[in-house]
Amino acid sequence: EESEGDGDCGLTGPPALVGSYGTSPEGIGGYIHSHRPLGPGEFESFIDVYAIRSAEGAPQKEVYFMGLIDILTQYDAKKKAAHAAKTVKHGAGAEISTVHPEQYAKRFLDFITNIFA
Repeated sequence: EESEGDGDCGLTGPPALVGSYGTSPEGIGGYIHSHRPLGPGEFESFIDVYAIRSAEGAPQKEVYFMGLIDILTQYDAKKKAAHAAKTVKHGAGAEISTVHPEQYAKRFLDFITNIFA
């Protein structure tokens, strides 16, 4: 369950990549303690990997999730109406999740570029 309902969590990246998601204690805690980090060449793409935990020497125990959503969603009247409503609610300068595909693509590429810079 997303903490802010629509994916807008106040962070700079696209909502498809960043957010705060609630998890039961046995969910992530069990995952962290039952799986070791993947080493070079150990990733098997045919297995459904939904989370990767941080390396053993990391300052904090973290679990990383990455997902792409809405990649095939058509930017139709419903999306345009959602964009208009969120613009009225949050203001024109706010980074909202429902944006024109070109703006979304630019924001996504900027975010990925900053990660790997």
